[in-house]
Amino acid sequence: MSVIQVEAAGQEVLDRATRMLAGIDGGIDKAVKSAMARAVSHLRTNSTKAIQERYAISAANLRAEENVKVRYTYQGGVQAFVTFAGHKIPLYRYDGAAPAQPTPNTGEWVKAMVAGKWRRVHPGLTASGHQLKSTSPKQFQDAFTARMKSGHVGIFERTGGSTAEGGDAIKELMGSSVPQMLGSPGVAEQLARESMEKFEERLDHEVLRILNGWGR
Repeated sequence: MSVIQVEAAGQEVLDRATRMLAGIDGGIDKAVKSAMARAVSHLRTNSTKAIQERYAISAANLRAEENVKVRYTYQGGVQAFVTFAGHKIPLYRYDGAAPAQPTPNTGEWVKAMVAGKWRRVHPGLTASGHQLKSTSPKQFQDAFTARMKSGHVGIFERTGGSTAEGGDAIKELMGSSVPQMLGSPGVAEQLARESMEKFEERLDHEVLRILNGWGR
């Protein structure tokens, strides 16, 4: 889990907005809530861009795993705490994973040489994959790409063990999670700073919008 604290507006900015909306019931709450929603949307977009500068993964595959929660307070100005949570992303979802069309898992077994011995193994095609843009896809010696009966596609590695049915035991190869990819302090600080600027920009806009009679 990764938490980014956004000190979205100082007390002076908040006090000015409060004074301007003093005659409108619930006005400041509406303005802050709307401005914060825009700032969080901005943060979510920029977090995806920050990740894609280093990692070879599409925005669609990032959003599938991203869980963003926000809470904020008015103590000493507006402070927002943005929490990124999520599981590790299957390595197959990163760009460069191959083959693109995996072998379906029919439940049948095939014979293959594993660690110098013939064994019954899951059918599949030799897999390649990587996470970082700075690297090329790597071919895995004991891994294969397959589509499971559930429809899930992944890169699976033979562990050398056996299942209760006598087949080879496998595990799926996973990449990093969104919190891990955003774990660099420099990335978090930059995202927080940009979100703070967006919040203050949007707060001024929302105050004028409410004063003009919109959103009441």
